Amino acid sequence: MNPKISICIPNYNNEKYLDDCIKSALNQEFEDIEIIVVDDKSTDNSLDVIQKYSNFIKIYRNEENLGQPKNTNKIISLAKGEFIVILHSDDQLLPNFCSTLLPIIENYSNVVMAVGERIETNEINEIERITPFYNVDCTIIGEKQAKVFMMMSFLPCQVLFRKDAFIKSGGINERHIVNLDGLLWFQISLQGDVAYTREEVSIYRIHQENTTSMYNKSLNHMLEYYITLSEMFKLAKGKPYLENNFENAEKRVAVLTLRYLKEVLKNKNYKLAKQYLLLAVVFDMDIINNKEYQELSSILNEKTDMNIEKKVLEYQKKQIKRTHSYEPPEGSIIKE
Repeated sequence: MNPKISICIPNYNNEKYLDDCIKSALNQEFEDIEIIVVDDKSTDNSLDVIQKYSNFIKIYRNEENLGQPKNTNKIISLAKGEFIVILHSDDQLLPNFCSTLLPIIENYSNVVMAVGERIETNEINEIERITPFYNVDCTIIGEKQAKVFMMMSFLPCQVLFRKDAFIKSGGINERHIVNLDGLLWFQISLQGDVAYTREEVSIYRIHQENTTSMYNKSLNHMLEYYITLSEMFKLAKGKPYLENNFENAEKRVAVLTLRYLKEVLKNKNYKLAKQYLLLAVVFDMDIINNKEYQELSSILNEKTDMNIEKKVLEYQKKQIKRTHSYEPPEGSIIKE
């Protein structure tokens, strides 16, 4: 008999965090699960970590390195569960992940994705709680959530989805690396509705070796992001509700470019930061009227790196994270 849920852990060179990841999958309150690890020919000691759990998990190792997109498609093709979670090997599930998300997707045939909230951590396991995205638990019409996915994304460790919806959506687009999850959620949300809960279900780890951090070291990161947005545009053809959001989504890329520019500033790569600033204008010429753009531009126009560094420190002290939650799209069913 097939398991209800497959926890899919694609891994490449994450020995440092892999043990905690696998333990979190094994510690689920809900027991009708399988845990699959596909190692993408790691060059570190990942296999030694994985083999410790050989009696409890299914282990596969690629003979050649496939890369994240192909490896993710492979691991899902191996999954026997009706429902899937993609758990990157540096992240963790909280014990309630399956028991919280399964009821809000399994009992409603129209729901293809269930999403919970996350906690964030770093290299030294410091914890930060994140303001929930929506202000209520709700079920959102798929096409309306697809519009939201043109502007933002949930992390893989926050999402439980139907395998059949994944297959119908075409799966992971292997031509891309950046924003893979955002594009996939967009594809799946075109297959049905999305259930959301404010309850925390996972832990997302931010560190210098994860995919986003690695790709944020060049302009390719935002160029790739824009290309995935173009893929969404293609999928949205003939759907006026989504087509009418194209311009807003493009402007959003410019705002995201400024966000990643700030990450570049932390690494004191001022030359690259200036390139990000120029790229933001390419995505949206009106960004020059944005207060944050103007402030960042002023900082980067300082004559010396020492002056830039001083201004950056002053700027960072003023930064605050999002502290408000959003209303769900109109027509959403609110959970009492």
